[in-house]
Amino acid sequence: MDLDQLRTALALLRHRTINRTAAAEGLAPSSVSDRIRRLEAELGAPLFSRDHTGMHPTTAGSAYLRAAASALVALDAAAEHLHAAPGLVVGAQASVADELLPAVLDELRRSHPDLQVGLRPDPDRGRVLAALDGGEIDAAVLLDTGAHVGDLGFPPPEPTLDHLDLRAVPMSIVAQPRHPLVGRSVRMDEIRRTGGLLGREPGCSFWMATRRWLGPDVDLTAVGGLAQVRDWVATGRGIALLPHFAVRADLDAGRLAALDVPVPPLQLRLIWRHDDDATDRLRPLLYALTRA
Repeated sequence: MDLDQLRTALALLRHRTINRTAAAEGLAPSSVSDRIRRLEAELGAPLFSRDHTGMHPTTAGSAYLRAAASALVALDAAAEHLHAAPGLVVGAQASVADELLPAVLDELRRSHPDLQVGLRPDPDRGRVLAALDGGEIDAAVLLDTGAHVGDLGFPPPEPTLDHLDLRAVPMSIVAQPRHPLVGRSVRMDEIRRTGGLLGREPGCSFWMATRRWLGPDVDLTAVGGLAQVRDWVATGRGIALLPHFAVRADLDAGRLAALDVPVPPLQLRLIWRHDDDATDRLRPLLYALTRA
């Protein structure tokens, strides 16, 4: 199987249209379409359905692509081990790695050109923390809140951890532009009563943030992926609490609208094992994270 085809399919899952995927991946739109067609032909089943709004994963396609993403992470990690180990290996949730860390790595390359840094993205926070616990990575970059690691609602590893909050990550409640709550000030109790709150899955940071903000009894529907949550919101099937970086393009395009209600931010948090040597080795990364 051609891994480039798989990577293009995963990019299409993120970007939702052939043209946006082509621009993001540096390909011609015809190349994106051809890779998807060839992959679907090889698998003998469609991965996406197509309509005037873009490309949408089928139920089976979504499950396949989630498994493929995990497999590619494992393959990429194995490929890294064929070369000399980098100076630092940083694990991160995939959404954070895609949206917030490229500028950090650029700053590191400028300030410490001799320092090798390996980035290990994973959609599963639990696997990132397990890798930190097992010494497979030197640090983790996650979304969290509160005074301790895991105060957002997830269990941290057993060893003592150090952490530093790098910056606030603004959050937004988003809805379809024609939603009755759009265009006026909204109270928190109105959001609790409106129903149709959407989330990725119970272990997701955005799901946990919704429950922390609106209370543990709020009714949430699991949709299964960030792109799917945005699509459901855009088609009027509910509202969702998401980080602003994940909905910025949809807000700018008028596909989604932000409700006028104050929403507490999450924190972009660097976490590492409590170890003097690790702290010294992380100093260049800490410097870059606070500047980028």
